[in-house]
Amino acid sequence: MDSRGDREHWYHGRVVSDQDHKKTERAARERFERAMVELREGTYRFASKVRGQAGIIVEELIDPDGETVLALADVEGDAGALALAFPLDLITFETWLFGQIGDQEELDIELDAHWQLWFNFGAWIGETLRRRHGGHWLTMSDDPRTWRLGFSKVMLEIAPFGFAEQLLRMGQGGAQKLVGEIERLRMMHAEQKERDKGKEIDRFTAEHYVRMHTIPLGQWLVMDFRQLERLWNHAAARDLVREIKKQARRLGQQNTPVVAQIIEALGKAAQDKPIGQQGGDRALFEAVAQIVASRRAASPVAIDVLENYVLPTMHIGLPDRFPSLTDDDLAELRKGIELYALFIRVTPTKYEAEKDGFLGSIPHEDLSSPYGDRKTLEVNQGDWVVLDTKRFKKMLLDFDSRRLLDKYDHFIKYLRSNPKAPRQRDDGRYLAETVANALVDLKASLVAASKEGHSLLFRMLPPPG
Repeated sequence: MDSRGDREHWYHGRVVSDQDHKKTERAARERFERAMVELREGTYRFASKVRGQAGIIVEELIDPDGETVLALADVEGDAGALALAFPLDLITFETWLFGQIGDQEELDIELDAHWQLWFNFGAWIGETLRRRHGGHWLTMSDDPRTWRLGFSKVMLEIAPFGFAEQLLRMGQGGAQKLVGEIERLRMMHAEQKERDKGKEIDRFTAEHYVRMHTIPLGQWLVMDFRQLERLWNHAAARDLVREIKKQARRLGQQNTPVVAQIIEALGKAAQDKPIGQQGGDRALFEAVAQIVASRRAASPVAIDVLENYVLPTMHIGLPDRFPSLTDDDLAELRKGIELYALFIRVTPTKYEAEKDGFLGSIPHEDLSSPYGDRKTLEVNQGDWVVLDTKRFKKMLLDFDSRRLLDKYDHFIKYLRSNPKAPRQRDDGRYLAETVANALVDLKASLVAASKEGHSLLFRMLPPPG
């Protein structure tokens, strides 16, 4: 056995423990509280200094009805007219901003004065946008360069401190870019408000964004194992290399360094023998498989969403009616349970799930290893696992995303017809749509995996940056 350990069974239980999740949330909350004090102070210092030294009220520069924004909109795309129409306040602000760098040729954040300018500028950008549109600071570390702002009405993250650094290094035109980008974000929110029929709906909480950066992702893959078996276990290494070079043409220039590393690794093996007979490791096997045998890759989904919502929904099916709410259900409503979570909680299950199984629902007998080494799988470390698709096909054969969303909408009406149920805004619609889309993706993967020689796999990915 390898260093992963000699287990006698597949991985059991939940992939991400509730305890680890709460620990991560607690650390994020503590960073947030410290950071908010710094952000408010930095915002105040920046605006006060610009007003005191340059006589400019920076909020007026980004006023959508103000002279600056209107002037830039009037001459958009005309460089000559823009130079003539540049509002005086914007020129004054830009002159003041870059004058703060002093005798230095460019921004140097290692210098205390420059660091303070950069931090205060980034804080002002972020706090101004948060106050204008609503949003949540994501302070994932003590380094402000990593801090991001996630909006509450649209699913979008920005990096205010990264933007501030970019502008300060940009020089001439930086002030125009600042105003233009802030106006673009305003227009994006205005369009969302129009789509929401004049309402401003806060759909996204800090939890949505924190989860994006702290919770691993799960992904379904479809592999042509017949092709992979031939190239890995039967073809000579030189023939595998030839096929990789052929397939690499469709991968794009951005993948050239990775392909080169794979070819270099394969070049160290005996070229007249199959790689599979020469002890190729799992990482090399996966890299080769993704080039020569990949037929489909579903969009990654957060593991907790996959475990708690997507797979349970698949096992529920499409209910004909909803049972009466119990006192426990009503108590959960009063505590503010997300309505889609309640939908899953109260809806009877059509298909039996293996609660102690893989991902909280899949029996271990439906799993197998894609590797030839017969060693224990560590899905938490990124190992792939092959799934028998019979159960999935049965559950998703008649799945329709529109019908699922209709059932959820009926459930919301059912809740509101109950006089004992507290009135609560439907914040679960976005989650319902996410689940529906994930199941559509899984169903498409099942169709692709139904071709002879193809297999459905699952893998875990680390949280995005």
